[in-house]
Amino acid sequence: MATVRTRILAGGGRWDEVRPAYEAVAAESPPQVSAQSPERLAAVSAHAHDERTRWLVVEDERGPAAVLLYRVEERRAGPLRVRVLANDRGDDGLVAPRLRPELLRRALLAAQAEAGEPVDAVVLNGLRPGRGFLRLATALRSGLRTEVRHGGHSVLPTTAPGDEWFARAGRNLRSALRKARNRAERRGTLTITEATTPDDVAAGFDEFVAVEATGWKAASEALASSPVDRAVIRDFLLGAAAAGRALVRTLRLDGRPAAVQIAWRAGRTLELHKVAYDDGLADLSPSNLLLADLVRACCDRPDVDGIDLVTIQPWHARWHAEVHATYQAHEALLRRPGGVVAAAGTVARGLRGRLPRA
Repeated sequence: MATVRTRILAGGGRWDEVRPAYEAVAAESPPQVSAQSPERLAAVSAHAHDERTRWLVVEDERGPAAVLLYRVEERRAGPLRVRVLANDRGDDGLVAPRLRPELLRRALLAAQAEAGEPVDAVVLNGLRPGRGFLRLATALRSGLRTEVRHGGHSVLPTTAPGDEWFARAGRNLRSALRKARNRAERRGTLTITEATTPDDVAAGFDEFVAVEATGWKAASEALASSPVDRAVIRDFLLGAAAAGRALVRTLRLDGRPAAVQIAWRAGRTLELHKVAYDDGLADLSPSNLLLADLVRACCDRPDVDGIDLVTIQPWHARWHAEVHATYQAHEALLRRPGGVVAAAGTVARGLRGRLPRA
């Protein structure tokens, strides 16, 4: 049996301590592994992590073999307090191909116990192929389940030439885009700008925040009212822009921002993280016009095979998006004499499908 060493780093601001191990695992991981970028991990570590955050580093005789990012939370189940280990849908980690999932599970649970925080339940949501937590989840006794509520993500493949892509998309979509463009051009001149340098991305992001605040998200979900999310995304964008992987695209009507996209490249995929449009110009369908331009631009790029829309929304069907499943796995654990396994199972079921945040 392989021997591994583990260490747990707790709290925020620990990324610089974890980064050497993360980069060592990344260097030997297959290119298709979908992992978080160092720029994002640095941003969430600086702004979003708190006393619940944990990093697990696993090493074997060859060096770092896994780095996982998760949270440890206490939940109440009747009269008992249950300790839950949960991932965040937006963050992940890396597991070297040589580390078996069942060994990773044992190492994680043993490390938590040695740190004085034995867990009663493991709750994993939003798992995608290639991610470190999906590999861990295959070793949980509950097995994997396809997520239904809040699950899945849509992808627009862009390997075909632009004209061929839109020919396949169908007459209805092409007609809707043509009518929207005609309406917009009767109102003024349409232009599209693309920011890729750190300074331009910073200005484009600030413009995005302002445009988003004009719409229905302004009261709660807009970045203007979410300072932590705003700081995380801004820092991540600037770091990714410095590495040549971030862009902010803006559709303008007579110079006025009508719609803005925030995106970055992850391998050969462009992740379209957020879209905002000016509510006063909603009748012109500016976000659809901007997406059509992005699809055509990606079709013309040899380094991009698809656009990841991150979630599943009803409007994705109009664009004939491919639907990819995400998975969940929840395991209740017995850790004390007499046990709390039933209570832990209740908590695990109650958290099923939820979107835990750091």
